[in-house]
Amino acid sequence: MDFPTLDLHSLMAALLVFTRISLIIIMLPVLGQAMVPAPTKIGLAALLSLVIYPLVVRHVPALPASVIGLAALEIKEILIAGMLALLAQLIFAAAQMAGQVISYQMGLAVANIFDPITSSQGAVTGQFASTVAMLVWLAVGAHHIFLFAISNSFALLPIGASWSFHGWQVLNHAAAGMFVTALRLVAPVLLLMLFLNVALGLVSRAVPQIQVFFVSFPLLVGVGLLAFALSLPAFAILVKDNFAGLGHSTALLLHAMAGR
Repeated sequence: MDFPTLDLHSLMAALLVFTRISLIIIMLPVLGQAMVPAPTKIGLAALLSLVIYPLVVRHVPALPASVIGLAALEIKEILIAGMLALLAQLIFAAAQMAGQVISYQMGLAVANIFDPITSSQGAVTGQFASTVAMLVWLAVGAHHIFLFAISNSFALLPIGASWSFHGWQVLNHAAAGMFVTALRLVAPVLLLMLFLNVALGLVSRAVPQIQVFFVSFPLLVGVGLLAFALSLPAFAILVKDNFAGLGHSTALLLHAMAGR
């Protein structure tokens, strides 16, 4: 594979290619986490850029000579990378939201620990759900989908080409689907906890002498953890199905952004 002559146009095109690839890797789940060493991310982005650069540089139109024009192209590359990575992050957000809701229903809303992934406080069950989603992500090889998405993005959205804002509609639909996915993930535990709370309320009205508050706390925690454990196979399968649909979602987003 012959590399084109390195001139100012080629260098600016290489910078734009590296910008898109590196930002996608940095914002992706698992690969983009703070626990992954920065040299690993930079090395992977540089390697992919070296492979893709000779294939796309010949199709790059004349780049603007002004600083404002080049800054606009950089911003566009940042938006493209962010929109692609956000599709995967939404599934992880749905899993974490499901874990947070389970924690609230069990009365463990104040039992938060530090999350090294997001650098914030989060519920124990929410972090456990994120870890399960991370393991499923690696098991199904969902990161390979984005390696193909990176190459397809340069074919459908070349450097310097105009793109349509219809991609925002696809992204909005995916964001709305995040709440549906979170509800489906938490539904078994949520229903069981609802029935348990109703039963405790009936017991409180029927036998006022029973201190339901002191009885309910260990009962809610125990039943909630048991229900969460029993629903983990269904939880993992549902997350796997969502990761399996990422290939279609990324292709749909790229085609929408390309106006096709």
